[in-house]
Amino acid sequence: MRRFFLLTLIFLTACRQEITANMETPLPPVTPILPATTEIQIIAATETPLPPATPAPTRTPVTFPLPERITSGPINMIALGDSQTKGDGDETGRGYTVRILDGVNGVFPESTMTSLAQPGWNSDALINGDQGVLGQLPRAITEVGTSVSQGRPAVVFVWIGVNDIWNLYTSGIVSAELEEQNARRFEENMDEILLGLRSAGAHTLVGLLDDLSKRPAASSLTDDARTRISAQVSRYNAIITQKAGQYGVLTVDFFTTDIFTNPATVSADGFHPNAAGYDLIAQKWYETLTTILP
Repeated sequence: MRRFFLLTLIFLTACRQEITANMETPLPPVTPILPATTEIQIIAATETPLPPATPAPTRTPVTFPLPERITSGPINMIALGDSQTKGDGDETGRGYTVRILDGVNGVFPESTMTSLAQPGWNSDALINGDQGVLGQLPRAITEVGTSVSQGRPAVVFVWIGVNDIWNLYTSGIVSAELEEQNARRFEENMDEILLGLRSAGAHTLVGLLDDLSKRPAASSLTDDARTRISAQVSRYNAIITQKAGQYGVLTVDFFTTDIFTNPATVSADGFHPNAAGYDLIAQKWYETLTTILP
């Protein structure tokens, strides 16, 4: 019995020592996730760097060759523009469009001319319309498409920009920034007009602008306004020339003429041509048109 008691005491003492040893064994050191020398940088949400922007793809400009010769008729002609194309100032009421039609009918009988021109319209209105009147461009594109589908050549005359410039300088104080915006808008419109017509299959002619600052009606403006107008006209004509080359469009030069400054060819309002002036305008359009006629 004494022996059993001693064995039990020895057993309990050993267990107690084992438990105590286990409780006092220190935990192994925690291994840091990052090396001790690594610094952690905290970046505010608003300062998180964005990935580099992907550059926008470069668009290749749409180009067209010069129009081929028209070898057969009759021709469907369409005129787009403002009061100059409408014929304001011409006491005969014929304008340049009827005069061109007379000349073309001598080559291709039964040709037609449709004038969609609206006095006071600028290049925005020519595309989108104004005061409830539909834009000239969509109507012209539809008519060109119909002509081409019937195997009939279509020729479109475009002469626009006078009111884009004139209204800019008669509406108030003008800054260089406004002039830049005005020219950029005209450039965008010329892209839309010429691309639309050429895509539809039209042989297209576009008129350069005369120096509006030299028209008699401009004498009421300040010297600064006239200087600015002259510079903006040159800017527009550079745009027209560049876009005409891109879209395979023929240009008609009204910049180097004196039609709008010669008292013999200007109407009483000092702004529009008279009948003699429209004779010369029609002649210049027709001379260019004949480069693609037999």
